Amino acid sequence: MTVEKMNQNQLKELAVKYCIEDLTDSSRPGTFLANVICRIELAPDFIPEITKECLEKAKLKALLKYACKQISFAEYLNIARSEQKERDKQAAINAERNRKRKTLNAERNRKIETLNKLFQNYDLDAFLINHGDIQKLKKIIGKANQDLRLNQNEIAWLMIARKGNYYGYYTQNLREKYHKNEADFFSTEFKKTKNPWDAINASSHFRKCHHSKNADTLLTSIDATNLKSKKIKSALKTTFGGVKRDLKKFEDALSFGNKAHILTPNDFRPCTLLGAVNIEIGNYGEGQSWYAKAIKRGATEKSIDDDLRSIFMRSKEPERNNLAEFLYKNDPKRYRWVKKWLK
Repeated sequence: MTVEKMNQNQLKELAVKYCIEDLTDSSRPGTFLANVICRIELAPDFIPEITKECLEKAKLKALLKYACKQISFAEYLNIARSEQKERDKQAAINAERNRKRKTLNAERNRKIETLNKLFQNYDLDAFLINHGDIQKLKKIIGKANQDLRLNQNEIAWLMIARKGNYYGYYTQNLREKYHKNEADFFSTEFKKTKNPWDAINASSHFRKCHHSKNADTLLTSIDATNLKSKKIKSALKTTFGGVKRDLKKFEDALSFGNKAHILTPNDFRPCTLLGAVNIEIGNYGEGQSWYAKAIKRGATEKSIDDDLRSIFMRSKEPERNNLAEFLYKNDPKRYRWVKKWLK
């Protein structure tokens, strides 16, 4: 029988005979190791030098010595069995090492996946987060995700940490989560203290996370007739007016705004509310008049322009075009940003 005619079962028997069945290639036709044991078995008088070199590299010392007729078969078996035990031992060590590595990799991948999902919930791409910011960002977002309040230092860090991005890591989703947590905190405080300032603060935060209905319910529960201070009465009505504005109840919003202005005529906040509501319902001249009063009473021109821009961007045609025409005609330099929307 020639080497080429040996089938796999015969190769397996040879592999067992030479105590190398643990080596996969020993019983695989056409492989170096299978060819070697076939040659030793069938043509032991000539072992090529290249074969000897390969056995040396494979660290099959016993098989090399036997092939070179340096030891008897009995001596070979004794050494080969010892080598096989070492290979089995090393294989077990390698298997355990691989198991641990796979476990560690699986755990690491699970953590990465969990972290990515956490970031994605707040519209943050993990690949765009600076490596040195990951742990701090994870801690801050983790707090927010557990409905815990963020302090102002954390908010400031979120806004400035990622240079080159307008809001840093303080995405819209994260801002809304922050305001929702603040709103829930002040709502809970109000239930305990009945302090109207807590309700006002809660309502302000509810508005910023699109929960104006919650603010409406909260403010409706307050009996304003029991309030003594004009300042708090005005603040309550101004906040309530803002809530009504969010809910598109513009008549109620104007009513609350006017009452707040009567209570505190020198406060710019009721004026800002009345300016915004009038602009939204199309009373542009009236709205600008109230905005001008707000600036005289302490509001910044930038805050007013930001308010106007927000109203403008939310409006739909033809209201947007009408507002663009009014603003540009009123002050083409100050409102030059509307020019591209003019038809």
